[in-house]
Amino acid sequence: MAAGLLAVAAFAVAACAPEPSTPTPTTAPPAGTTKTVSDATFEWTISKEANNAAFAPGQVNYWSAGKSDSTQATYVATNGNATVLKKNAAGSYVPIGSETAVNWTNKNKDGAGNTVTATNAFFLGQKIRYTNGTGTVNTATGAATIQWTGTFTVNFYGIYTPFWIINPKLTVDPGGAARITATVGGVASDMDDPTIKVTVPDTPNIVLAEFANVYAGGNASTGWTSATKYLGTVITPPAGQAPQVGGANGGSWPQSFVNFHGTTGTGSYWYSSGGSVDANKPQDPVTVGYTLNP
Repeated sequence: MAAGLLAVAAFAVAACAPEPSTPTPTTAPPAGTTKTVSDATFEWTISKEANNAAFAPGQVNYWSAGKSDSTQATYVATNGNATVLKKNAAGSYVPIGSETAVNWTNKNKDGAGNTVTATNAFFLGQKIRYTNGTGTVNTATGAATIQWTGTFTVNFYGIYTPFWIINPKLTVDPGGAARITATVGGVASDMDDPTIKVTVPDTPNIVLAEFANVYAGGNASTGWTSATKYLGTVITPPAGQAPQVGGANGGSWPQSFVNFHGTTGTGSYWYSSGGSVDANKPQDPVTVGYTLNP
């Protein structure tokens, strides 16, 4: 009898014990969707204003590789994996200094030989190209991180306020929203006395451009060309700079970039301020390309 009761009790305990739990399945990207890249390219003509002449007599916004001091000695084409290109007489982009049409003497002219001024219809036709970018791309979600190395300078207002961009980095969120950041440094100077120069320290994590969805102009497997979010972007102008205005060309570079140029004195050149060159300020589209490693 006691044995029977023990058996029944044991059965009851077993019946009440919880069944072994089944692990909750986790969601993971399909195998093989995250790929590395080692040959990524980044190309940008920046904006019409960055390819324009300054209102200061004889000054143009010419570019060079490395950290430029606005002299011929630093008018070079390549630094690290950054190469400054300019359209030649045939309309092809070639490294600066490689042909007569794109040499130091002609830095204030376009490839066809037209002198560029702040008020005419000609622009310098420059482009930056970064190569050998490395990182990862998830082809299922679109998330990506790509880093480039190298420095180039926009000699903005010529000898007056050159600034340089160092080691740009692309970050793409799932779905395609993206931003390009870099370290940015430069020089502030007195327009009446350009010998007075103040170095603006290199500042990391400056946002150069933001994008709503880069994959609207390409895909995560090969790359893309995308417009930026310049138009419609509202910022707070740096102290001492003109207020922002709206209109057909209303918009701005990212706030951190505008803030940086508040220290160079050229902040209002990077957002719509109601000036005569507002139509030249919007950012040009950016092109990124790569081959996924196996």
